[in-house]
Amino acid sequence: MEPGIDIDPASADLIASAAVWDMTVPWSPEDRNWDLDILRRFHREGFTFLSLTLTDWPATYEGTIGTIHRFKELVAAEASDWLCFASSVSEIDRARQKGRLALGIHIQETLPVAMDLSRLATLHALGVRHMLLAYNIRNFVADGCAEVANAGLSNFGRKLVQEMNRIGMVVDCSHSGRRSTLEAMEISERPPIFSHSGVYKLVPHIRNIHDDQIRACAAKRGVIGVVGVGSFLGDMEARTESWFRHIDYLVSMVGPDHVGLATDNVASRELRDAIAKDAYQKYGITPWPEPGIGWPNPTGTQLPSGSAGIQPEQLSELVETMLGHGYPASAVVGILGANFRRVYAAAE
Repeated sequence: MEPGIDIDPASADLIASAAVWDMTVPWSPEDRNWDLDILRRFHREGFTFLSLTLTDWPATYEGTIGTIHRFKELVAAEASDWLCFASSVSEIDRARQKGRLALGIHIQETLPVAMDLSRLATLHALGVRHMLLAYNIRNFVADGCAEVANAGLSNFGRKLVQEMNRIGMVVDCSHSGRRSTLEAMEISERPPIFSHSGVYKLVPHIRNIHDDQIRACAAKRGVIGVVGVGSFLGDMEARTESWFRHIDYLVSMVGPDHVGLATDNVASRELRDAIAKDAYQKYGITPWPEPGIGWPNPTGTQLPSGSAGIQPEQLSELVETMLGHGYPASAVVGILGANFRRVYAAAE
């Protein structure tokens, strides 16, 4: 659907009345060159809150802090009436009331923490509100989803989950190994999330999650953000109907209160491919496994390379699809953002 064309009035009204949250928009300076036009597109389509990945790559403590400061300075220099940072639910709500797009911060890795739990409090003070345990491969905390061993949390990882609970940082299980996520969710006393994942039963990709992970997240009052990467959705064109298929599976299994949105892949595929190649060659790190090591590869690629991603302009079509399938307005409002807002509020 082209933006602004043939939008159903009921869908437009619902979007205008809702808090619309996207929990994963990668935003390193190399990845997007901090192109504010991308954020303007989200704002124009009705999104009210975006959680940005703000780190260097591979993520380091000093680099993450520097990246956060630099982007905050850029946003402040914009001096706009449409964009701001927000580090609490009340600040996000106030930004929405003023018609501003609120920006939050997350980190897709615990490498910046190393083995120093005191760093969590520093990152939280800078605005980091959720953090992945591991990005595909093993670190000090957990196994990633690309590790065949599936060893689970380390002793340090268990302490880290407890400290995240204590300071009010949401435990994010996306990209992490199956056993690691189940152990983290069992330990966590606050609702966990999968910020951007798909359904393994629909598309058996390493980045997608299994039914036991889905049920465990819901049992802890958590939320699963359905990712927008075409290769994870089983549709390299990333059509709205494929996005909805994963949403509908989750709703059928655990109900609409545990489902949210996370586009994840708005930048061009060419840019993402170039950045990934440079980073992996420069640092000798390959967090994605080669095909044929035992993981199924149904879409022809493990990486988002060659894959389209859900765009902000598809939001209205998604809302129309949900309403057309009989979703009540209250369920749609929850999926659009109220569910993730509830998790953030529970962490504060």
